[in-house]
Amino acid sequence: MGGISGFLMKFPSLIHFLLSLLEKIPARLPMPIEKLVSRVSYPRTGRHLQRYNNRGFRLVVGCIPYRYRESEDGKSIEEAIEVLVINAQNGKGILFPKGGWEKDESMEEAAIRETVEEAGVVGVIECKLGKWCYKSKRQSIYHEGHMFGLLVKQELDGWPEKNIRKREWACIWLPCDSVES
Repeated sequence: MGGISGFLMKFPSLIHFLLSLLEKIPARLPMPIEKLVSRVSYPRTGRHLQRYNNRGFRLVVGCIPYRYRESEDGKSIEEAIEVLVINAQNGKGILFPKGGWEKDESMEEAAIRETVEEAGVVGVIECKLGKWCYKSKRQSIYHEGHMFGLLVKQELDGWPEKNIRKREWACIWLPCDSVES
């Protein structure tokens, strides 16, 4: 097994961590999908609405988009789970969609907006998966990141960052009898 799927399969602890996060109970979308799409239609620029925590860390939010793999006959196989990854803007590396959380939106709204802008998928957001802090690769500032699981319901043909991002589904879990020896 090659590519991203093969890479992820080398890290069973990551797979188990992701699976445990994906088992969280789904929640409602924070706003009607029509309102969300209209917000994404005008991608935001600048940092004037950006949120920062009490230590000065920029607050970012995002999603781990996932789906259950479908068989050839179109039936869902719940044991096979795929996550959607996107390339970094510079084309080097893969990541999950994430970006700035702004003052005029909830954390969930920002996570969905960033996922639509960067990955071009819409779905059902789930409970918060966790939080981490990291140093920006571009600037000497720190970020506090928050992630949500997103069960993907639709892949969009066009999205704001389609021309600078590629998206790819990576299988993170297959039943033992599906893995080739």
